[in-house]
Amino acid sequence: MTVPHSRPHTLAQFARRARMSAQRLRVLHHERRLPPSDGVDPDAAEVWTTATIDRWLRATGRTVPDDAMWPFGWPDATEPAEVIWSGDIDLPRGHTAAVTIYDGAGQPVVYAVGYVGQDVSRDTIAEAAIARLDPDRRAGAVVVQPFLLDPDSDGPYPHLELWRMPEQPEPVPESTPEPARPALPAMLRRFLPEREREPLPVMPEPVVLGRRRRPGAPEYAGSVFAAEVARVLGRPVPLWWAGTTTPQIVRTVRLLAQDRPLPVPDTITAWPGVIARLAAALERSMHTAYPQAFAVLARETLAEHRNVTRALTHPTSGDGWYLAAAPQPPAWPAAAEQRAAVAAGRDLDPDAALDELDQLAEVEGNLPWMPDDPYGGALREAILFLRGRLAREHPGRVYTFPTVYSWPDAHGPIHDEYRRYLTPLTPADPHGDPQHPTRRLVRLLCEEASDAGIAHHRILDRARERLLGLYRDPEGRLVAHLAAGMPHLADELLIEWPTGMPPGGWTEQTVIAADDADSTVGLFALTPGPDGALLAPQPVPNPADEPRYTFGYSGNSPAVLYQALVRCALGDWTAAASESWVGRLAHDTDDRRGRPHSQLWQRITTSQGALRLSWADVQQWARDDQQAVSRRHRPASR
Repeated sequence: MTVPHSRPHTLAQFARRARMSAQRLRVLHHERRLPPSDGVDPDAAEVWTTATIDRWLRATGRTVPDDAMWPFGWPDATEPAEVIWSGDIDLPRGHTAAVTIYDGAGQPVVYAVGYVGQDVSRDTIAEAAIARLDPDRRAGAVVVQPFLLDPDSDGPYPHLELWRMPEQPEPVPESTPEPARPALPAMLRRFLPEREREPLPVMPEPVVLGRRRRPGAPEYAGSVFAAEVARVLGRPVPLWWAGTTTPQIVRTVRLLAQDRPLPVPDTITAWPGVIARLAAALERSMHTAYPQAFAVLARETLAEHRNVTRALTHPTSGDGWYLAAAPQPPAWPAAAEQRAAVAAGRDLDPDAALDELDQLAEVEGNLPWMPDDPYGGALREAILFLRGRLAREHPGRVYTFPTVYSWPDAHGPIHDEYRRYLTPLTPADPHGDPQHPTRRLVRLLCEEASDAGIAHHRILDRARERLLGLYRDPEGRLVAHLAAGMPHLADELLIEWPTGMPPGGWTEQTVIAADDADSTVGLFALTPGPDGALLAPQPVPNPADEPRYTFGYSGNSPAVLYQALVRCALGDWTAAASESWVGRLAHDTDDRRGRPHSQLWQRITTSQGALRLSWADVQQWARDDQQAVSRRHRPASR
């Protein structure tokens, strides 16, 4: 039986494959009794793939073509398919995958699943699975791999991806012989030497977009329902939660050979980490020392318990499938659920929560960093939850914390002036030992990556390898000096950057300054003192948002710089959010869209080399833009 490509069919082609009249098919389409189309052709006409058509024909009891896609043209199994072989296959880079080979109506059906934590493509697994077959059994063989289930989805997705081998060996293209050279006339052969023939130029192979199959490898053929695979095999197929396909669990499921889930510990949802943080908070008396913070932590824990319970109580079997391994539902330690419920019922006291927020930030930052520290994680989660609850109504109290700003390729006169005011940290400083760092220092060196990400990607180890020095600025913020990652770049600075409004002391003589650079730059306020000498450069914040400053063109990062200057100038925490002003303003005076001209946006987008802006001008330009935006969107009077 020849297996066709799953190519697109128009409605007329659909009718021919289904052996029905086009008129009858149009009626069914109008009555919405055809399957949903798989796309449109260049003329915007709906098209259906071969697999979709064959699936519909079998599901509706109609005759399936002789060349139907697998498994639609195969007969129903009268008994469970025989297992030919089961075990692990070798993959590149020392990886492995679990494979079971069935005899499906005389044709090999290979069920394969990759192990968790291995970066191997499914195409590679399918090719290695086919290679496990004897050469004379490969033609027409198919490989199925289950979609891994996501705990955050609405339920199990009982589909498997399909690969197949052609039933006939692919013809090897014959090389075209070079045309014979015409012989020279005899009279010329005496005078003209016979030259060597120049080889014909080798034409490059045409570029193929999408998935390209190597010779001898299986072809990807889309997806099939588990019920369709089970019909051919005469047995249900196992599905897996993402994260449960470890070699130990797969081996146990294979040996037990039961069509029901194997109970396993929950390693796939957030619950183990969430309940560990709550338990650590209770053990350290967080519920009495910081009752407001514990209350928000308890609410999030209860919400996560509900979500995970709902995710892990989905059906464990269905039409043609069963879950191979089922994580245990979430459980509470003794008395934890009752204390969490009591705390979660407490109303938030904003004033008390703000006081706790200041204390928590200090305590959490000074804790020694340890991977998977549940108490440190509990404090950090509580801080983030409280900031999210309080930021809108109390931005001045919330945005007192710094964020981490990366200044790569840091060089230039502004950089040199900023470095003059940095004080090196000594080992006696609480944050001065990178080999035994605090959580605050790790947050700086790892650019606020999560604890799990730091451990998994070795971010801290790599940062320590590049670390050249640790410093404090005049305001006590930490600064790390890292060696450049590229030979043609200057070193990198990681800076605790402010997120609140600018401090007092900026005057009409203040200048907003940045060095010439091809990437993000440090943006500072330079203010001369009463004696004419420059005071310490002050980082320009982007109040209530992340800093990311570039200039000299119109783009996202220049829009962030614009937002920061407008918010600082107007004292408005929400002004120019998400490029809302930039889209209404123009950087030139003759804008074709009729947008008001912004001098501030023009200076940011057209400045070449170093950036220098008078703070007095920035304030005036920000007020002008505020009025222009207000006029442009003011409703017309009747």
